[in-house]
Formats: sequence, C-alpha cells, structure tokens
Amino acid sequence: MKNLLKVIQYDMLDFIEGEDENETVYSAEDVTLCITSLLEFMSVMEAEVQTIDSAKEHIESLVLSLNSLNHQCGDCLIEKGQSEDICQFIQQVISAANIEFIGDVTEQWREW
Repeated sequence: MKNLLKVIQYDMLDFIEGEDENETVYSAEDVTLCITSLLEFMSVMEAEVQTIDSAKEHIESLVLSLNSLNHQCGDCLIEKGQSEDICQFIQQVISAANIEFIGDVTEQWREW
C-alpha cells in the first residue's frame, strides 16, 4: 500500500517539478496534504476492527476531504491516473480491514 502512495505522490510532484511556481495550480504542500489524508485513513482503518458502516463513514470522510483539497487546487491535483491509484489504495486498505464492497465505494461522493 505504501508503494502505491509513493506512486501517487511522485506523479503529483512530477507535474510541478521544474514548473514556474506562479504557473502551477498546486504546490508540494498540497501533495503532502493529500498523502497525509490517505495515510490517516489507513491508520484509522487499521486502528480498530471495522464494520461495513464504520468503513463507509471513514471512506466518505476521506473522499469529501480530497474533493475539497482538489477544488482548492483548481481541480488539477487529482488527475485520472491519480484518481485510479487513490481508488486502488482505498480498496487495498478496506480489503486489509476485511471489508468488501461491491463496485466502487467512493463513486457516490467522489468528484475527481
């Protein structure tokens, strides 16, 4: 899971690396906020036994937080590739917590 986080982080940072700071829509700090949110989600899910309802609440909170962050970044922080990787990360975390959902559990809240 942490390898996938590194992929997400490096993909986001690659976009801003070498760009004129005034032209980028988001910063390294925004990337850090995104990765921190994902890490916090993983920690919460691992901290205690999850039910489907508790897992769904944690996922909703994470997705809404990422929606807000992405909007603050001009909807440019989470592109299609990162979106797919973030959804895969969430799926890995919930699977590790022995929770299974049919389909994409993020879809009902996700705007990225």
